[in-house]
Amino acid sequence: MRIIALIPAYNEEKNVCAVVRKTLPYVDYVLVVDDGSSDKTSEVAAQCGATVIKNRENKGKADAMYRGFEYAVKNGFDVIVVLDADGQHDPDEIPIFIDKINEGFDIVVGARQFDPSVMPKIRIFANAFSSWLTSLVCHSRISDSQSGYRAIKVDVVKKIRFNSKRYQIETEMLIKAAKCGFKITFVPIKTIYRKEAKSKVNQIIDPLKFVFLVLKLSFWRCKSD
Repeated sequence: MRIIALIPAYNEEKNVCAVVRKTLPYVDYVLVVDDGSSDKTSEVAAQCGATVIKNRENKGKADAMYRGFEYAVKNGFDVIVVLDADGQHDPDEIPIFIDKINEGFDIVVGARQFDPSVMPKIRIFANAFSSWLTSLVCHSRISDSQSGYRAIKVDVVKKIRFNSKRYQIETEMLIKAAKCGFKITFVPIKTIYRKEAKSKVNQIIDPLKFVFLVLKLSFWRCKSD
């Protein structure tokens, strides 16, 4: 089983090296997709052992992930581990995800422990609401719909076409995979909330887009082969 780590990055020159170096021992390959950074994210990631693809302009996380998916398919990888470049995901937890893949799951998502002493209450509420709404559409319990830390079998991205922009990709993936019969599970992960890591989520526009996306996907049906 060949495993590739996919790390979307945008202006993360201060954090990406540590993430790449901690990830390398657990996977066969590390791919950083630099989403149009204006700093030295690409140079630093390459110096620290990653292969780098760079977008000329910032297109959003979803586009960076699509480029990573395409790379994984073309180069014969079996599993994609997606984690953030800002240090809020601990690469030492990758073996937990791979163990679940080996058990037969198709998507393994890291479920954060929402502790008010670690994470702002507004973000806890937003995640709880989004997970509840996603659970209704998936007809199964979704512990953390917004978590970007996940392992995905390449078969999933071969079968399903994703269309979302920015951070909606995480929810779209879960809903479409559930409707296509893929096996999804969740594993507890550390909640690393770093105040110095600047959030790239618009606190007003992105939640509205999320609700619209879920309502739209409630009518989506998986195409049979």
